[in-house]
Order: sequence, then structure tokens, then C-alpha cells
Amino acid sequence: MGLKRLLLLAVLTAAVSLGVVSDASAGSIADFDPCPKIGTDLVCPVGTTGTSYSIRFHGDEDPICSPGDDKWYATNGSVPPGLTLAENGVLSGTPTQEGTYAFWLELRLPDYFNPEPPPGHGCSSRDNSEEHVSITILPGLARLTIGPESTTPGTMGKPYSLQMTATIADPKTWSINSGTLPPGLAIDASTGLISGTPTAAGQFDFQVLAKVNGDARTDTKVLAIVVRDPLSILGGEPFTQARRASGEVSVPFEALLAATGGNGTYVWSLTSGALPPGLTLADGAIDGTPTTAGAYLFTATVTDSEGRVANYPARIIIAAKLSISTLLLRPAKVGFYYQAKLATAGGVLPRTWRVLRGPLPRGIRFDRSVGALYGIPRRPGRFRVTFEATDALGVKAKKSLLLVVTAPPVPSKSG
Repeated sequence: MGLKRLLLLAVLTAAVSLGVVSDASAGSIADFDPCPKIGTDLVCPVGTTGTSYSIRFHGDEDPICSPGDDKWYATNGSVPPGLTLAENGVLSGTPTQEGTYAFWLELRLPDYFNPEPPPGHGCSSRDNSEEHVSITILPGLARLTIGPESTTPGTMGKPYSLQMTATIADPKTWSINSGTLPPGLAIDASTGLISGTPTAAGQFDFQVLAKVNGDARTDTKVLAIVVRDPLSILGGEPFTQARRASGEVSVPFEALLAATGGNGTYVWSLTSGALPPGLTLADGAIDGTPTTAGAYLFTATVTDSEGRVANYPARIIIAAKLSISTLLLRPAKVGFYYQAKLATAGGVLPRTWRVLRGPLPRGIRFDRSVGALYGIPRRPGRFRVTFEATDALGVKAKKSLLLVVTAPPVPSKSG
């Protein structure tokens, strides 16, 4: 503060404390309460930004002649920002900007006079009064304002941090004034960092309080942190818990990957590997008709509206189309044990079998679980049999095979 300003403040303080007597005429603005007249101005007490300020102007009107309902106005200038002048003469508020401010202060007397005043009182004068007023506002301590204005959502089980901010760097003490943080989070009393790993989903409302350590400045901020369930992907059939699925060439394939947790709209993408040719991924659905056998590794990825990401690494094995690969059945002999197993190519396990047409030789049976012929044929003959195999996807293959049963050799006659 400059020397000139200090001298002015000392003059004001002395003037107010001594109660300077004014020689203003009746009906004028008092120039000693609360603002002494210095030169041509009424100079009011100094104010400070951020600190409440209140004074009340008074008039010198004769109380015998005036009922006391005079009114006050500020004209041709401006009062310090943050202050207002009421009609009863009270200038009050909290200054928000430093500087020296000047305005004309007008006292408007009521349109009234006492028609029968006491001796020595002539109440015919009803003139208004004006004085030029100046007020100096000094810079005060910077106001503390804390932030942020909003928070980002968190995820249960994932580390979270929110740094509280302040408009001044002075050391402060931070605390939760009301409400609760999400379970698993805490605020650092010296830095204002809210951090931890949320252990429960939901919305948690709370109020943060910051106090400047060296003075009485404080501020609060009401906030809410929303904690979401973690984003994850579940694979539906035909995917197993090992994230493996089987398909077959030319057989329509369909599987649904379902996203849970997170928030908002899910966006799906293939972030590594490749799906079997003929299949596509859209909105979590993998479908199409595979055209090429093989094992295909890939990673499906889902992203929610708040940026969470979940991955689903998986494998799809496409088998060649099911067929019966046995070309011929070896011959059987009457009276001798016979066994032959049919073979397949492609398809998805398990497989089942059946005899579609044609009788088997008497004494020969067919094991439907493994596709095997076994037994002791009882009579010779040629037997045309059609076999059908069905795999786990319901794909069927059939083949007609000839089983020849020969007669036993005729014993030779000795001479």
C-alpha cells in the first residue's frame, strides 16, 4: 500500500473516530457520518475486495420538520462493484474489484412540511441535497474457488483418480464435508486427490471442503461419482467356457457374444486375427456360412459409450463337410468272426450311425455308436447296404457298400 493511500486512510480513520462536526445547513447530507468531507468530496472508509462492507449515510434535516422517510440515490457515476445503495442510505455488499470509485450521492427529502412548527422552526424548505462521494477499494486476499465442475465415471474393480483443483496455490486442507465417496476411494487431505479402487457400483454424492491453512478462506464443491459395473463379454453357444466353437463347411454358423456392464451403446470390432471365411461380426453376432476348413484365432472387442474396453479372444474350428470315407468292405466268411469299422472324413464329433437301407447278413450286427460291423455270418451271399452317419451339427452323409459273405471252404477228401 502506497504512502499516499496510508495517509488518506489515517485521515479517514481520525475523521470517523473524532466525529467531525459539520456546518451543513438543515436539509443537507451529513459530511461526517460516515464519510468526512475532504476537499470537494465525501471520502468514505476504505474497503477490501472479498471482505463485506457496510456504511449508512445520514442527513442533517430537522427532525421536527421531516418525518424521516428521506430516500438516497447514487447518480452520475458508479458505486464499487459488489456494493449496492439502498433507499434507506445503506451502502453494503462485498467488493469484487479494487480501485477508486466516484458518484453523486443524492438525498431526496419527502414532499412534506409541518404546517404548525414549534417556535423557531420554519419548515418550509424541502430542497434535496447532493454530494460527490469517493470510495477506495483495496485488493484483498484472492478468493478460493475449488473444482472441477464435474467428474468422470469410474469402474468397479478398476483404479480411479480425481484431482481437486483450486484457484490459489496456498496450502490447504481437503476433506469430505458431507455425503460419501464410493467405497474404496479416499481423499488426500493435503493434495485433494481422490483416488482408490471402487468396490461397489452406483452413484455417490458428496461435498468437498477446502480450507486455506493460513486464514479463514474456504470453499465447497458438490460432486457425484458414478461407478459402473466392469464391461465384459460372454460367449453364447456354440462357444464353450474355453472360448472355442466348432463349425462345418457349408453349414450355417451362428453365435452371439453378449456384452454386460459398462454404460451406453456398445460398439463391436475385430481387433486381431480373422474369422473363418464366410463369417462376419456385427453387433456381437458372428454368423454366416463358412467356406474353408481350418482353425481360426481372433479377438472380438467391445467398447462402451464411456470408453471402457473388453476383449474376447476365441477360436473357431471349421471342419470339412462330413463324408463317409470307407470305399470297400472286406469280404466275410460263413462261420468265421467278422469285424469292420466304417470311417468318416470331416464333420464335428460326436457322430452316430445307422443302416439306412438293405439287410445285413444273418449273424452280423451294426454298432451305431462307432459305425462298426461285427459278428459271425451264417450264410453266404452279396449284401448291398446303405449306411448313414450324422455328426454333432446334424449334418448327414450316406454311402452304399457291398458286403460279400463267402461259403466256408469244402474239406478235401482223402484217397
